[in-house]
Amino acid sequence: MPVNRRQFIKRSASAVTVSLVMPKFWMSSIARSQEITAAERRIFLVIQMSGGNDGLNTVVPFTDSRYRTLRPVLGFQANELKDAAGNSTILGNDPFALNPAMSEMKQLYDTSKAAIVLGVGYPIPNLSHFLSMDIWQTANTNGGLGNGWLGKYADQKLIGQPGLSAVSIGGSLPKAMYASKVVIPSIQSFASYTFQTDGRFPGDRNNQINAFHGTNTRDLPVNSFIKAIADAGVDAVDGAAQLQTAVAAYTSPVHYPVNGEATGQVVNFAAALKMVAQIATTVSDANLFHVQIGGFDHHSQQIGAQADNYTNKTTGQHANLLKAVSLGMKLFYDDMAAHGLANNLVMMTWSEFGRRPNENASHGTDHGTGSVMFVVGDPVRGGKLYGAQPSLGDLDSAGNLKFTVDFRSVYATILEKWLSADSRAILGNSYADVGFLG
Repeated sequence: MPVNRRQFIKRSASAVTVSLVMPKFWMSSIARSQEITAAERRIFLVIQMSGGNDGLNTVVPFTDSRYRTLRPVLGFQANELKDAAGNSTILGNDPFALNPAMSEMKQLYDTSKAAIVLGVGYPIPNLSHFLSMDIWQTANTNGGLGNGWLGKYADQKLIGQPGLSAVSIGGSLPKAMYASKVVIPSIQSFASYTFQTDGRFPGDRNNQINAFHGTNTRDLPVNSFIKAIADAGVDAVDGAAQLQTAVAAYTSPVHYPVNGEATGQVVNFAAALKMVAQIATTVSDANLFHVQIGGFDHHSQQIGAQADNYTNKTTGQHANLLKAVSLGMKLFYDDMAAHGLANNLVMMTWSEFGRRPNENASHGTDHGTGSVMFVVGDPVRGGKLYGAQPSLGDLDSAGNLKFTVDFRSVYATILEKWLSADSRAILGNSYADVGFLG
């Protein structure tokens, strides 16, 4: 496909280092550390649980006898649904409970700050990780083609805004944030998100930066390709320096766990959310965030450890990851609340698919369909279950759950009710309001 000049510049900017990934973000924006309390601010954090999260062992239908039949080893009994402190994780009078590892999410649910959407999926589900991720990230069930749904939102609502309006934390930019008119940076770490100079000559860093500025601010033909590249580079370098200054002013009473205090999954995810907090509390224009936690593809040894023959349902791979999500989201919520931003925050989780209802012979679960989503924040109508649990007695021809809520309905609800966006233009169709936002 031919690529025009504008497309080349945009794609090049997203493919290289910080020197070219943040054009025009900072020209009119000054970070206002610890003073961001604007009532109309709308912060949206998307959390991707990569690998296909097991919805049935996340929100447990513990009263359903078919659940225990399908999962004789992995399935939770009612008396096992207690967190490490012995507190029940059963959701009120509903026939569901959270995984015992999710004590913090239970606290958010009990205080009406977390909503749970059951049975989320889409028609004719695809069980390929990559294709299903593309489908979720583009909101296009026809092959996952096109830009990301968050990128389309950015093109609709964020273009021309003067600050650092959207950021992905960790790894490469997710397809969900692919846009046509806005370049969204992906930050692995603040230490590396800077102009890269020759480390062998640290005393010469300023000279190298000055030389870069001099080369790229010289007189160049207006509207030329070379001037566009030069301006993008200068804006990115200056913006990165301003971001470094802004986040350095971050302080918080919330302690995010570090190495030696928790498992690696918990520490790494908490670190990513702390980075989001550092930006959100010091850069008033930053309102759209994406983070990812992987490892949910549990085909074997989903629970327990070798010492217990992988049968202890309260420990193991899945429990560690759910603890990371639960604790991380609660710490981030507490951080936003400490900065007066709890009313300005909505968080949403997603995973590309669920797992099969029946466990396999390796104490794991294989690729399945309908799963669960969490939506968290003070604006959320929390403490409630939305959607409907797919019947374990009425599976599809492949033995998988039949979804009850189209994931695009969740997106549409957030786009319309939280982000004040035209969901039909972004999603390509109209979808029902799920009801978790007023």
